[in-house]
Amino acid sequence: MKNFLWIFGTALLLAGGYSCKGKKDSNATDTTTTTTTTTAPTAPVEISGDEQLRKGVADATKDYPGVTATVNDGVITLTGSIEKDRYMNLKQSLDALRPKQVVNNLNYK
Repeated sequence: MKNFLWIFGTALLLAGGYSCKGKKDSNATDTTTTTTTTTAPTAPVEISGDEQLRKGVADATKDYPGVTATVNDGVITLTGSIEKDRYMNLKQSLDALRPKQVVNNLNYK
């Protein structure tokens, strides 16, 4: 008899707990948290003026004989010839001047 009551009581507890899993408390309130992410406005890219570019280009190309550079409306145009492995250093120097564009018309040795 004790075993029967124990089994019956356990069955009632399990059944009661199972049936309440899906029910919501009518007095409970749902809260929703909204996170707003804002990003700082991106600063416009500054493009150097032609006169400033001309001075920088003259300094950057002085160690590269055979390379001629012209500046027009913020665009640097390269002509002449250069050793291929030296071009990357020249390009980095010119990009640091912040032109609109660097047009490469160079021939590689």
